[in-house]
Amino acid sequence: MNTVLKYGTPSVLQTDQGANFVSEMFRNTSKMHKIKKIQSTAFHPESEGSIKSSHRVLADYLRHYVNEDQTNWEEWVPLATYLYNTTVNSATGFTPLELLFGRHFFFPSALKKPPEPQYNCDDYASELRIRLQRVHHHTLKNLIANNSKSKEHSETTSGEKKLQIGDKVLLFDETVRRGRSRKLSAQWIGHTLCGD
Repeated sequence: MNTVLKYGTPSVLQTDQGANFVSEMFRNTSKMHKIKKIQSTAFHPESEGSIKSSHRVLADYLRHYVNEDQTNWEEWVPLATYLYNTTVNSATGFTPLELLFGRHFFFPSALKKPPEPQYNCDDYASELRIRLQRVHHHTLKNLIANNSKSKEHSETTSGEKKLQIGDKVLLFDETVRRGRSRKLSAQWIGHTLCGD
């Protein structure tokens, strides 16, 4: 609801098959607001790759700051979201907020700079349209270039790594203590010698 109040009603909404997204109430609400609802196929999350990736990054941020019993994670969500939204995306070359609003967002330390000129509504709308078109054009070029880099990187790093006895490795830890979230728990156990 907060998203709709801040940014307006989306025309298209992509969801997974979570119970809250397939409920009759959600379906009726989407229909009432004329939202085209696209649902990903179960066990084929490829269509949700970018959102799953951003959620993984947010979980990584939270994992480092929540207290040990994971009771304060909600306090960190706004800060983690702000950090994610103001960080340049390696695929697009822009921050998510820049893509959405067509301007740079600065940390409060940037307030020391002189104020920027003021616009009237018509000037601002015209300039915003031009900036958004420019940003989207550059984003498309960056995504195409990044796609080929990702493919090239995947091809060069997909081989098996040969480990030798005595090499230091991290072990994936699948255990989750009772009452804790897997997403917010440490995923790796510290340096272990290979062969132990």
